[in-house]
Amino acid sequence: MECFGDSSDDEEGNEMAIKRDESCGVCSFHQNTEASLLTHVRNSLKSASSPTSPPDEHTKLQRSSDVLKAIDEFCMSRHWMMHVGPEKGDILLQSLHDAMNTKRICSSLESNIPFVVVELGTYCGYASVLMGRAICEAKPVTMNCHMITTEIHREYAEIASEMIRLSGMDDLISVLQISYDGHDTDIASVVGKSLKNRNDSPKQNHQTTRTMIDFLFIDHDKDAYKSDLCKLEASGMICRGTKVVADNVLFACIDDYMGYVQQREKEGIVKTRTIPCHVEYSGDSNVQLGEHLQPYQDGVEITDYLRDP
Repeated sequence: MECFGDSSDDEEGNEMAIKRDESCGVCSFHQNTEASLLTHVRNSLKSASSPTSPPDEHTKLQRSSDVLKAIDEFCMSRHWMMHVGPEKGDILLQSLHDAMNTKRICSSLESNIPFVVVELGTYCGYASVLMGRAICEAKPVTMNCHMITTEIHREYAEIASEMIRLSGMDDLISVLQISYDGHDTDIASVVGKSLKNRNDSPKQNHQTTRTMIDFLFIDHDKDAYKSDLCKLEASGMICRGTKVVADNVLFACIDDYMGYVQQREKEGIVKTRTIPCHVEYSGDSNVQLGEHLQPYQDGVEITDYLRDP
């Protein structure tokens, strides 16, 4: 397809000069788009090979920035994809920073405090790299941060793992494959087992009696937002202090999830609010057939747990 053309001839700094084909616009899905994206990212990086030694913090920040820029470039000029994107990415990062600051203040007299980020639905790893980069940039010396991201599709999980490796964040981010038995997924047990194994590791010198998710980003199957949140609540991993960010709540009309967190607010368990925004890569910076496009409206729901559910 035309939208999967080689990017080697692109002029630097002229990404918007390439018009995204109309067939590759918002909510368009084609086979091999994800594999084509990975090829584009590899070609865009100066070196796609693994460093001979673990990358330092400066290298991680630079490589992750290059990976994110290449993904944005592909999505704006070649094919729309369902990453969180730059606009909603800023909302996500502000929420992550708020959660980290709160944890740091509440644990100011302790060191090596665990801070756990969980993402439901990694897709190609964009939000994982984005959040991982923010954690590295914040340099939380008193906190022991780790991120778990889950994916049900094996191909996407493999692509995300490679994106994370290319960004140098594979020591910070674990990609977990979840499964579906025809009735339900094992997402709560997979996440719970991973966190328990990490807490039991001899490398962890901070003793904790609770496996807690500090920050949860939900961006997977829209029909599973509410049910998976309820599973994580029932598991005890979501508790007082957990911050939850849910993408696409308005564009995808995720009414059951919205109703649930709003009911939780009435019960005094959470405080929740909707941040208006736009669907990723849908604004008038994308030019098709010479016409400027109006961005699609969307919203991100940010929910803070004031007490245990």
